[in-house]
Amino acid sequence: MTKAQAAALREKWADGDNPPCRHLHLELEHNNNDYLTDNYHCTACGELVAANTRDPFQVI
Repeated sequence: MTKAQAAALREKWADGDNPPCRHLHLELEHNNNDYLTDNYHCTACGELVAANTRDPFQVI
């Protein structure tokens, strides 16, 4: 999933009458050149759920 795809999912989720998302399914983010960013987005709502930082892996 790219950042643009995640943003589109977030907009679609916000526009609907959806309950809070439980983020059960995650997908690794990549840019348009298929470079993996080590950030994970929820496939249902598009939220950034976990990010790779210089510190140990951090759940947001």
